[in-house]
Amino acid sequence: MVWTRAGSHEVSTLFEGERTGRCSEHGTSGLSCRFRRALAVLARSSSLPVRSAPAATVRRLMATRPARRTRVTLRCVREDLGLELPPVEVHLGSLDHPLVAEARRIAPAAPRGQKRILSIAHPLVYRIRHARWRGATWLETDERRFWLCAGALREEGSGDDAYELFATLHAAGRLLPDADDHLRDALEHNARIIDAAATAIPDALDSALARPGSDITIRLGELVDARLHATAAGDEIWVAIATQASDGRFVDERLRDVLFRLVFEAAEAELWEPRADWPLGELSWFEVARLSLREPT
Repeated sequence: MVWTRAGSHEVSTLFEGERTGRCSEHGTSGLSCRFRRALAVLARSSSLPVRSAPAATVRRLMATRPARRTRVTLRCVREDLGLELPPVEVHLGSLDHPLVAEARRIAPAAPRGQKRILSIAHPLVYRIRHARWRGATWLETDERRFWLCAGALREEGSGDDAYELFATLHAAGRLLPDADDHLRDALEHNARIIDAAATAIPDALDSALARPGSDITIRLGELVDARLHATAAGDEIWVAIATQASDGRFVDERLRDVLFRLVFEAAEAELWEPRADWPLGELSWFEVARLSLREPT
């Protein structure tokens, strides 16, 4: 049996620092640098083994596809829509802009009813319009992401100039989402879960301690399911976290490590160890668990 000391962790540094400006190290926009530093913090957490699942169960879960998500590229937000980039706690697909709102409206059925931008041969990029706004969208099928890649206001008598601009952006490699867009998506997802966890875990822990021997279930950020269990003496806190979120995405083990540590900090735990069992029975195949020790109060 190997116990790990539950000391302080760099959870609080995940989203610290300026959210705009330039990176002093690279002399470029600090955006991607901050994302990579935040992910590096997650990467320094210890790894946990993931329990395997029967193939039939995996196929059944994968058959239930999550809802399509509307995204806006960072370039489009700043250059085309003229908006300030919000902190990672704000989902870019929820921005208050008429073209983004139209993208959200048509996302569930897209590209049905849309016309292609024929000057872009590959991939298939489609037109979107709202009042005088024109835009370019792309459906990332595998990830269920519907991207608003560009936008422009149509000037009187300008015809299809906006779509020619979009083709020029594509030829320059600046139309489609890039690595920073994918990192932004990941950080928004994690920020939502971690912020919700920081709020929900203390109350859930109090409930577990008030009902020793019972499981307290919570859903963090409306995405990640977790269970807390306190023994009668109050010296053992068991935590189980799901490996798959309600939106169909798998919960990265580094993110789970942060969630575990939030529980340990709230419980003032001194030691912890990974467990493959559970006080009231077996773990579900999609859960990983840890047991922490604390001084009972």
